[in-house]
Amino acid sequence: MLFPFNDLDNTMQWMNDLHRRLDRALGTSGLTDAPRATEVGWVDLEEDEEGLVLRADLPGVTADALEITLRDEVLTLAANRAVSAPEGYRAQMSERRPFEFSRSFSLPTRVDPERVNAKLKDGVLIVRMAKAEAVKPRQITVDV
Repeated sequence: MLFPFNDLDNTMQWMNDLHRRLDRALGTSGLTDAPRATEVGWVDLEEDEEGLVLRADLPGVTADALEITLRDEVLTLAANRAVSAPEGYRAQMSERRPFEFSRSFSLPTRVDPERVNAKLKDGVLIVRMAKAEAVKPRQITVDV
């Protein structure tokens, strides 16, 4: 299956890498508050005969800070991560950044909204979506 946004993702990764190098060279590293779009939420979407599986890397995100919605054939993930020093401590260095993240994905096929489930483990979100019965391949018998 072709994904037309791969070139865009590669360009964004290249631009983020260039930005980090410039930050280091100019001594401005860490002055921006939020990670860039491709630094969180890496996503894979796979399909087989039964359905779709979406995997997203969301390090440090808890299940209660995650919102998943399905409307028609569009799946939307929204998450946020707060980062702070524990009570009684003062940060001496802070490279971990809080972030808000939201992405929507046009699904390549219709799914059954009653048969969608999500699991978050070790910073990886896995969303399994069963295809709608109407789009699954069916064997048709031929009458003689």
